[in-house]
Amino acid sequence: MPNIKPTQSGKAWEYGLARKCANILQIRLTQNSARDKAQCLYNQFSPAEQRKIDKAAEQAIHFLCHYDKRLKNAQHMTMQSDARGRCGDVRDILVAMNSSETIGISAKHRHKALKHSRLSEKIDFGKEWYGVQCSQNYWQAIEPVFKKLREPLGQKWSDLSDKENSVYIPILQAFIREVKEYAVAAEMMKYLLGKNDFYKIIKENGNISIQSFNMYNTLKWGKRLNLPSRIIETALKPNSKNTVFMVFDEGWQVSFRIHNARTAIEPSLKFDINLKGHPNKLTSHSIPYG
Repeated sequence: MPNIKPTQSGKAWEYGLARKCANILQIRLTQNSARDKAQCLYNQFSPAEQRKIDKAAEQAIHFLCHYDKRLKNAQHMTMQSDARGRCGDVRDILVAMNSSETIGISAKHRHKALKHSRLSEKIDFGKEWYGVQCSQNYWQAIEPVFKKLREPLGQKWSDLSDKENSVYIPILQAFIREVKEYAVAAEMMKYLLGKNDFYKIIKENGNISIQSFNMYNTLKWGKRLNLPSRIIETALKPNSKNTVFMVFDEGWQVSFRIHNARTAIEPSLKFDINLKGHPNKLTSHSIPYG
């Protein structure tokens, strides 16, 4: 089996989960580019690894079918492209009951990241995340930093001395000031979690975790979760030069770790955004499959 990256393993897991779901429910899995890409990656795994994926997927789908009876009336299902996530829909798989009712599934393989959003001198994260355009003060603060990153064409990030203090810290400080001044808590959480309810199925080694993100009260399994109404604190994580920690009310906590996504220096940075705290009533269940 070729060397497969984590993102490719994630896509293979998505396909394995969708395929097994379609087989169990005896419905059609729509053929599209998202399915074709994921199926190709699934096929690169050895038969033994495919059996592990299939076994984990089977356990998860049988669990959901038991607790959300609507799945037994499913008519067809679709795999969504990553572009949907950038538009506020984090669901990887949609199971359609009828023309208006769907059940969404987010499939994760050995990670629980919410988003991998970018910051650059052109990206208006405020407008994209919570509907308020970034201020002139923000643009003025980040412009000289990204300007420096445009100049060393062909150089690697490893060649840049002290990137934490010269790049990460000033960008994150501007980000923190902007969020404190203008962010709308509920809209930001809708951006991070999506604007639709979903079941998140996380595959680990020998174990799967199923969580119910039931913010809009459309799921049959899992307690309803309240979206936050305010951001309590936004600050650099203690003893860190690359991570912002954001505390919301209603029990939500999110970390934003910034990093250079590529080897070559470019005027763009990526966030690894993770949910570090959630309401106590978030419904979760773990199933061993190995």
